Amino acid sequence: MSQFTSKNFLIAKAPKRIELLGDKTRRPEPAQHIIEFPGGAVEVSRTTDGCYWVHVLITRRDVCSDLLPGRAGAYGDIVGSRITRVDGSPIVDIDNAQAIEQIAVLIKPMRTPGREVGR
Repeated sequence: MSQFTSKNFLIAKAPKRIELLGDKTRRPEPAQHIIEFPGGAVEVSRTTDGCYWVHVLITRRDVCSDLLPGRAGAYGDIVGSRITRVDGSPIVDIDNAQAIEQIAVLIKPMRTPGREVGR
């Protein structure tokens, strides 16, 4: 299995991307974006205070059966994980991965370390 980690300097060379500006005066945008793939989804939601929740959802059960009868999707299983430091060194693998259905991180946009966007 190959591993790939997105780094900021690679984003300009990445395939099609969605750029969230968080500024309705520059460009209106939805407060939520979802990327679905077989076995799960990634969801980004902007909060009312300008932070962003990033959710990684693993499909462990048929979550759409009530809303979309007849729709079948692939179930997902975590087969690897990592959390890394700024220098790229590993901190820890995710414990008990088979029990996880969602991972969430709240991110506050900063211009520079310690300085919020818009200030």
